[in-house]
Amino acid sequence: MRHIVIQFLLFFIIMGAPAHALDIQGLANCTVKVFKEINRIDAWSGKAPEQCPANIYVEKRPTGIFVTTWVSTNSEKGWVRTSFSAAMGFTEIAGKDSLKKASSDITARAARIERCLNSIITVNNPLECRDYAVKSYLAGEDTGTENERLVWLDDNGRHTVGEYSYGDTTSTPSPPADLFSTQELPVGVKLDIHMRTRN
Repeated sequence: MRHIVIQFLLFFIIMGAPAHALDIQGLANCTVKVFKEINRIDAWSGKAPEQCPANIYVEKRPTGIFVTTWVSTNSEKGWVRTSFSAAMGFTEIAGKDSLKKASSDITARAARIERCLNSIITVNNPLECRDYAVKSYLAGEDTGTENERLVWLDDNGRHTVGEYSYGDTTSTPSPPADLFSTQELPVGVKLDIHMRTRN
């Protein structure tokens, strides 16, 4: 009997998560389009690519560019945010073939991460992925709960991370928490990526 009760409790905890579709692959497509734009104009325009209804944050790091895309939705019960971040090296962005190969890698990894996230939400099974979850109880200006789950492939491969967060603390969810480790790339600043690959 105790075993059955525990199973029911686990079921309700899992099912307590909002059952929104997780379009990690769609966010990854937006991410790839940003990398292709940087290859083409040697800068970040600051504008979302065509058919990409997502927020975008671009970071310049010592070895390359990190791009994070995310979407948020609001409902009577609170908010849901889905995000995806991926990295690409300067030499990968600069070359035609290397850009194509890196883009395919990002797309394939995003599909695997999306499967893991959907599995976590439905049956609490991360499949081939690693995941990290935090539930916060807030009191004060914002009251309620916030849930954040990060999911990635544990294979020492390219940085690709999916995030699924939801809560009832505010009608406007904040950007993904891991965005601001470095400064945002200013819009229009020339990166000289092709020059970097010659050094």
